[in-house]
This record gives sequence, structure tokens and C-alpha cells, in this order.
Amino acid sequence: MRFLTCRGRYAARAAALIGVLVVTLFAGGCARADPSVAAYVGNSKITQQQVDDAVAGVSTILQEGQTVSRAAVVNALIHGLIAEKIAAANKITITDGERDALIKDSNLAGLLNVEKARPVAYDVADQQIVSSKIGSTAYLAAVNDQQVTLNPRFGVLDPSQKTIITDKSASLAEPAPAQTP
Repeated sequence: MRFLTCRGRYAARAAALIGVLVVTLFAGGCARADPSVAAYVGNSKITQQQVDDAVAGVSTILQEGQTVSRAAVVNALIHGLIAEKIAAANKITITDGERDALIKDSNLAGLLNVEKARPVAYDVADQQIVSSKIGSTAYLAAVNDQQVTLNPRFGVLDPSQKTIITDKSASLAEPAPAQTP
């Protein structure tokens, strides 16, 4: 068995170091290096605390046996920020009165009475209000143009619709295939 020469050992160490740096840089870019952020919409962020508060708020109005989909809450918060940005770009002002009027007769009406859940209801309303004011085709095109970065722990984001794909995982690990006897 032949040992590496001095030069060969340094080259092997340098190659290993470069490999570690590449993996570190790749992994570091996934979540913009802030684990307390669930998602970024442009320069705005949705924090883990906002998600936790919204999930807790929505949970208070559920019937026994029902659960809140964290992905659905994150989707609503993302699309609320997107709607806010599209509204600003189109000089659209949305009032709480407009939101309340839209929600009061819907299945989201119960969220209006829960402080931590109200932002979710308003985010859903904002999407509908902005879409109706600029037209659904223009709204969907504007959604597609938004820059959204989802923290990988929440899953994978559909790049055109900006929604979490629930049957996919952002994890680098996948379950091992089942063994057949």
C-alpha cells in the first residue's frame, strides 16, 4: 500500500475543505440563514412567531377533532403579503371595513373575533379584494412575479403560484424504500 506524498496529502485536504465550503454555502442559502423566519416575500418576512400566533388563534375556533394546517396558515400569510405588495404597486387602499364586509358572511367570520386569527382572515380577504380590483389575470401574473423564499422546514414552494406543495419535502433525506420479503 502506498502512502500519499506530502503534496498529495495537502491536495486531498484542500479538496476536502473546498467540498465542505461548497456544502456550507449551498445549505446556508436555503433559508437566508435566519431560522426564526418562515418565509420572505421580497424584503418582508413572516416570522415563526407570526405563524405560531396565527395557528393558535385559528385553533381556538375549531370544533373538537379538527386541526389547523400549518401549511395553509403559512400560505395565507405569504399571499397576504403578496396582496399587500400588489395593492401598493397599484395604489389600492384596503380598509378593515372592506375586509370585514367580505368575511362576515363566510366560513372565516369566526376568525374576526380572535385577535391572533384576524390577520389570517384579513390576508385571505386582501387577496380577493386586490384580485377583484385589478382582475384575476393581472393578479395571477403579479403573484408569479413576486420573489418568495420559504424556509425548507415548511416544505417546497410552487414557484409560479407561491403555494406550499404539501406532498413534497425540502429535506435532503428521503425515507428508505420499503424492503420486500
